[in-house]
Amino acid sequence: MKCAVIKKFGKEIENLVIEEREGLKAEECNVKVKIAATALNRADLLQRRGLYPAPKDTVQDIPGLEFSGVVDEVGEDVTLWKGGERVFGIASGGTYAEEIVINEKLLMEIPDSLDLVEAAAVPEAFITAHDALRTQGNMSEGDIVLIHSAAGGVGSAAIQIVNLFSATAIGTVGSKEKIDKIKEYADFYAINYKESDFQELIESKFGKSSVAVILDTVGAPYWQKNLSLLKKKGRLIVVGVMGGVKAETNLSLILSKRLHIIGTVLRSRPLEEKIDAVQKFSKEVLPHFNEGKLKPVIDSIYPFEKLYEATRRMENNENSGKIILAFG
Repeated sequence: MKCAVIKKFGKEIENLVIEEREGLKAEECNVKVKIAATALNRADLLQRRGLYPAPKDTVQDIPGLEFSGVVDEVGEDVTLWKGGERVFGIASGGTYAEEIVINEKLLMEIPDSLDLVEAAAVPEAFITAHDALRTQGNMSEGDIVLIHSAAGGVGSAAIQIVNLFSATAIGTVGSKEKIDKIKEYADFYAINYKESDFQELIESKFGKSSVAVILDTVGAPYWQKNLSLLKKKGRLIVVGVMGGVKAETNLSLILSKRLHIIGTVLRSRPLEEKIDAVQKFSKEVLPHFNEGKLKPVIDSIYPFEKLYEATRRMENNENSGKIILAFG
């Protein structure tokens, strides 16, 4: 099978090399999927640099957290799949490859409204967003919800999920062009964080301490503003720390507002917790793709051989939505 392998850790893209490896085999309750496409995530960039290693039970040198494809082979204990089904899902690594072997319960059938390649833009972004907002953040109808990095994969999925559950979405975005693109998919109160102070605008529009849930990918630079914006018993869900990992804080604010601060990841969770996240997503969110209420925001699609170009686009922060790598 063709795959992209990390030969050594470092910032150089050339450390990621496309090569051929022996094909995989499905056994027990696992399924082999012939991958049609995968999508880039910032975790892939960190893994290449040696800053975010794969879990110990996962292939260590092939990055990639999501995929779409066709069931190619099933293990002897598999009961949910027979072969030939269009599926997609999340993985702890190894999706920069033409094949993956994965537990049958981590797979979902691709909705008819999505083609095989664009479906790769759904799993990591939408499951992460749904898990963070609904399961961790207990978002409900009428809540005011702030989504940072709203033009990214997780952010653009989160904006749509906020709309889906009849809450009010606020999103921080870095350019007018990105705002315009995300507004094609969902309504939200957009703030260009490069031109305005998002805290001041939110307080002016919605009032002080008015936000119920914040989904944050930035970290330290936004920490104090996030805490100030949250209402009593508000929830700050941290899914990324792109801007920094250390911040000073006033603990009395957390105490007086009774705030909930939750850090969350999908990749390193035990199998049963991942299965639970997938099943909740399948029940609450997946049917709405066929209804046209949800769509993956796709920035661009590259052939797998153009891996370096796709990676540079993400590293340069040029994308609005997901960047897809397609095989074949």
